[in-house]
Amino acid sequence: MENYSVPDSAPVSVVVLGVENLERSLQFYSGTLGLDCIESMTWQGPEFERHWDLPAGSSAECALLGHGADPVGRIQIMAFDAAERKTIRPSKIRRATGLFDLSVYTSDIFAHYEQLKAQGFEFWSEPVRHDFGPDIGAAQEVAFDGPDGIVINLIQFITEDPGTTSGKLLAFLADYGHTRTGFTAVATTAHGVQDMNKALAFYYGPARQTLFTDNLRKEGETNRSLGLPEDAVTRSVVTQGGHEFGKVALSSPVNYELPSLVPDAQAPNIGYLAQSFQVNDLNQSANACIRLDVKIIAGPEELILPGRGLCRAMMTRNPGSGALQEIFQQIHDN
Repeated sequence: MENYSVPDSAPVSVVVLGVENLERSLQFYSGTLGLDCIESMTWQGPEFERHWDLPAGSSAECALLGHGADPVGRIQIMAFDAAERKTIRPSKIRRATGLFDLSVYTSDIFAHYEQLKAQGFEFWSEPVRHDFGPDIGAAQEVAFDGPDGIVINLIQFITEDPGTTSGKLLAFLADYGHTRTGFTAVATTAHGVQDMNKALAFYYGPARQTLFTDNLRKEGETNRSLGLPEDAVTRSVVTQGGHEFGKVALSSPVNYELPSLVPDAQAPNIGYLAQSFQVNDLNQSANACIRLDVKIIAGPEELILPGRGLCRAMMTRNPGSGALQEIFQQIHDN
């Protein structure tokens, strides 16, 4: 991380997951996906309580996991010490408002599909080939219900033409590498929103991300697999920061309604809690949040973040969905 320069356009640095049992989740994210455990710790104290809007005396057992040379697309798992915790996402829900799935690249999608199925994970389908046109190329994808109600989407690129997005990503992965078990850090993470323009104002403003793709999707087969109406139309927008990992796939319904995970997506519950963005100037991001009337839950203030050491950080809610989004500036390495 010594040679890493924080980009002005911030990718998702960390996805924050509440888990039922830390050791069991570590077995999946480290043992199965092959991510490295950067730090494990007990997180507590007044700053922790304010950051997560928790009562005095709260604590959580935490671990930060990642892969590769850069602090991007990492996973922070947190088992909160609380008497009552609920699972944020019921397994039957395949599309909702709020933070949703984690997409990782795989070196062998069919082998990993069989391996994970043998471990008892429930897949939504068999791996499906998607042809995205001459500019993007083709990829195989498959989703399954991972631990703690987290949806995991596996992706393997097919088209090798270096002029396509698929070919460029294959070249990137050939150089960057996979984990010891053939996966990657979080390449893309999904966010269902009610108001796309307000949601994008956050990603383009405080996070300073840029547009990757923007289109309307209305494929009947896809709608059926997600449990949506046959004629459902969805606006799909992908934004990116200054890295191949940490993209955000936003979706908003055009002609239908969705349930919302946002009311339950808060500490100490179990599931996808927050996205986290590392920036060069937290004051600049905080001022951008104020201009956009973004709701600030906590901070900015100094606190220790798992695996990141002393930071200045703030917790906000995305104006397009209400989902939690953390913004931090590292003061020094952990």
